[in-house]
Amino acid sequence: MQVSMNGVRRQLLNNYNSLVTKLESNIKDKTWDPTIVIDPQDIKRELDSIRMCIVTLCFTYNEDDKDFTAFPDDTEFAVFNNDEEE
Repeated sequence: MQVSMNGVRRQLLNNYNSLVTKLESNIKDKTWDPTIVIDPQDIKRELDSIRMCIVTLCFTYNEDDKDFTAFPDDTEFAVFNNDEEE
């Protein structure tokens, strides 16, 4: 299987930038006690996409490069707000 590394990198960058923008715009009281107040569903799409890109990167390997092997099949990847019904 071939993976478009440019596509993975583009997805990571776009979703990271979107997530940062959402989080920055929801910081309350930046002066003394900054707190981010945001609905988890508002950031779930970006986090899910970032997780999938990371999963792709973790299981990408090069048979000719001993230093670039896939992670073990039992590697765990946390899912944000997994208890929430979509």
